[in-house]
Amino acid sequence: MSEKDEIPVSNTLTPEEQAVWDAKAKVRVLLNLWDLGGGKMKVKKGDLTKRIVRTNETSQRYLGVLGELQATGAIEYSLVNRVTLVELTAKGKEVLAEGLKSKDSLFEFDGSQIGTRLGNSLLKWIRHQDGAASVRVEKEKADVGAIAS
Repeated sequence: MSEKDEIPVSNTLTPEEQAVWDAKAKVRVLLNLWDLGGGKMKVKKGDLTKRIVRTNETSQRYLGVLGELQATGAIEYSLVNRVTLVELTAKGKEVLAEGLKSKDSLFEFDGSQIGTRLGNSLLKWIRHQDGAASVRVEKEKADVGAIAS
């Protein structure tokens, strides 16, 4: 088979595949934004974009996801000294928690490897969420005392 005879592979996704990709991308964006700002401070949009764009992707692919997150109130944009800043809102934290904890969530890691930063962000988020809860160890009941005979 020559190069002319090769079957072209489409880079476009079906609507179902796009919906799954969008759901996963939302959680990735929110998780990375939470990690960068600790959920308390504004982050430069460029710093966020560098973190979320994966191999063979462009930032243009995330414009729809970022727009939808802004429309739902999960993130807020502000302009300070001609720099666009992004902030995770309380609603965004709820969406993130739902995306990670829900049994119905579509979020999962694709492929056989994940990025170190995303994996560490997830661990940090889990530790932060479960920080107040600790494992309780029950003490064994001590012998009340044997009856001396």
